[in-house]
Amino acid sequence: MQRRKYATDGHKHPVNVIHHEEATFGERLADGIASFIGSWRFLIIQTCLVAIWVSVNTLQATGRIHIDPFPYILLNLAFSTQAAYTGPVLLLAGNRQSQKDRLTLEHAADEADKADMQNVQILKAIEEVTGMTEKNTEVTIQILKHVETLVQENVDELVAAGKRRKTPRT
Repeated sequence: MQRRKYATDGHKHPVNVIHHEEATFGERLADGIASFIGSWRFLIIQTCLVAIWVSVNTLQATGRIHIDPFPYILLNLAFSTQAAYTGPVLLLAGNRQSQKDRLTLEHAADEADKADMQNVQILKAIEEVTGMTEKNTEVTIQILKHVETLVQENVDELVAAGKRRKTPRT
């Protein structure tokens, strides 16, 4: 079995840092108890204790002293006491989880707003670059048309010069 450490150090996410830094002693205790009660370790320990309790009290039934005879009223009382404290502790831990969920949603909304602003800035930059690219394309087209005109003029001059040479002289 692996042990999990629930120390407040080492939390990287801002919500976890706030959640653990602002927790009172009672809230930290409730979190710890709730995490223990919801573990396999707790279930195994409780099962072993109940089995030992029932075994010892069943074996003592043959003797004179009965700590907790068959309907196991003391065991029932112990479970009732445990349930009386476990319920509120689990509710406290649940409330803390709800607070953490609200903090997480607020943090996610803030991050989404920041991302939206960055996206708007990126789109504006893309729009500016696109505008410059369109202007460059227009200028390039004008230059190409001018070059085409110059080439055509040179071709026309060369054709005219070639026709003059081929003409017989008389």
